[in-house]
Amino acid sequence: MAGTAEEGLTFLQAAERVLEEEPGHETVSYRTITEQALRQGYLLSRGQTPESTMYVQLVHDVRRRADRGDEPRFSQFPQGRFGLAKWSEDELMGMITKRNRLVKERLLALIRELDPATRFEAVVVELLTKMGFDAEQTQLTNDGGIDVYGTLVIGGVIQTRMAVQAKRWAHNVQAPTVQQVRGALGVHDLGLIITTSDFSPGARHEARRENAAPVALMNGTDLVSLLVEHQIGVRRTNADLLKLGELPGSAVSDPPDNDAS
Repeated sequence: MAGTAEEGLTFLQAAERVLEEEPGHETVSYRTITEQALRQGYLLSRGQTPESTMYVQLVHDVRRRADRGDEPRFSQFPQGRFGLAKWSEDELMGMITKRNRLVKERLLALIRELDPATRFEAVVVELLTKMGFDAEQTQLTNDGGIDVYGTLVIGGVIQTRMAVQAKRWAHNVQAPTVQQVRGALGVHDLGLIITTSDFSPGARHEARRENAAPVALMNGTDLVSLLVEHQIGVRRTNADLLKLGELPGSAVSDPPDNDAS
């Protein structure tokens, strides 16, 4: 999740607010975005270098959305300048966005057709493995509600153990499922529920309940985005698109898409 300035918007929310207020749809440097966000009170950061945080999060958002095939939120330009992606939408980008959306919908539909006890859990294992975990499925007869365990070792020192329940469901996950996962956690385990559907408001509230072990929630949309990012069930294609630049002594713009010359 994007970092949050104390009592204010997240850095990305603040950047979007500043750019929305840009009357001429001109690109803005990340330093100026940060200055305006602080001046308008969108950010209440006490950090020493909020402009650096702003830059890192903007770049990360652009790259991650591209990796996941998600609709872009920001556009990045040279010299640390950014704009809103919707300012420069054209017919080609619209077609790509629509195509990616359809592929992700079809991928989710295919996942919902998998056998829940073996093949869907295998997808979860592969995803966690691609994310850096040492993951394995539990025994089918005695899993205590946990389907997959994943261990992540950071720097050879810090070890995190994730206990995952995988729900290939069409209906929303309810609060009792969150309670079940929490009850099955070991002393140092982190809980995660992955579902092909979504979570009820009660389940989300239970997952965040104070003075209880937190349980992370991943719905079908989040799952598909991560699968795309790690190219599980999809493959990424590349196309070299030519755009005209400037010739010495003249400025040349791109021809319209239907120009046959």
